[in-house]
Amino acid sequence: IPFRKDFMGKVRKMLAVLLAVVVLAVFYARCVEPDMLVVKEITVETDKDVGECKIVFFSDTHFGCLYDQKHVEEIVDTINGRKADIVVFGGDLLDDYSRDREILDLDYLRRQLGRIEAGEAKYAVFGNHDYGGGAARVYRKLMEESGFRLLVDETDVLEKYNIEVIGFDDYLFGATDSAFYHIPNDRFHLVIMHEPVVSKRMEAKGDNFALSGHTHGGQVSVPYLTEALLPKGADRFVKGLYQEPVRMYVSSWIGLTRYPFRLFNVPEIIEIRVVKRK
Repeated sequence: IPFRKDFMGKVRKMLAVLLAVVVLAVFYARCVEPDMLVVKEITVETDKDVGECKIVFFSDTHFGCLYDQKHVEEIVDTINGRKADIVVFGGDLLDDYSRDREILDLDYLRRQLGRIEAGEAKYAVFGNHDYGGGAARVYRKLMEESGFRLLVDETDVLEKYNIEVIGFDDYLFGATDSAFYHIPNDRFHLVIMHEPVVSKRMEAKGDNFALSGHTHGGQVSVPYLTEALLPKGADRFVKGLYQEPVRMYVSSWIGLTRYPFRLFNVPEIIEIRVVKRK
């Protein structure tokens, strides 16, 4: 009997510890990590004759009932603190416009995004949430009035840096002509896409660097579970830097969607320094 009491006491202690860990993890995932924001720095070298420049990339803010639009002020201040030459937004500004339109202040978002400073240019592309829920009616106007050039299967050449910027339409709701996926080998290309699966459709023999979002890094970074949570259009890409089929960074994004927590997947802004290889 004493052995049984000792055993049951240990079981109760283990269960209490396990319960405490679960409660702390839920609290952290719901109340701590979503409010964090980090900046990751990477350097991209190219043999092309480019002018050195700094690109700041952010994506998937998903402003709405799960991720308060007030976060935009910290996001903008963080971006401006990096003194970027080029700022890029990877799509999915709003989470669900039809659901959240009563709580969203588009004028406030427009003013805040308009504060973003870039020495040369600000670009954006459509994400799937920018089409869904009636958001397409407001997204273009909001971004353009905030000083962003919205690229929908379009290109723009930055002569100052000898860089061509290519922006693809959204893979899930757009209508990109297959011929547009062929990227010539004439200069360095900065490619912006929302879904990383687009990289598998590109015919890119030249020197390029692609930026993507959409996957959310699974939102919860846990082995096996993460892959199961990846949205359509993610393919095998989760987050971080990839070398194949093209050099590409997939952001683990900023906001929240579907459920109100994220775990081991801190919101991030990416700073990319493009330099000519020595």
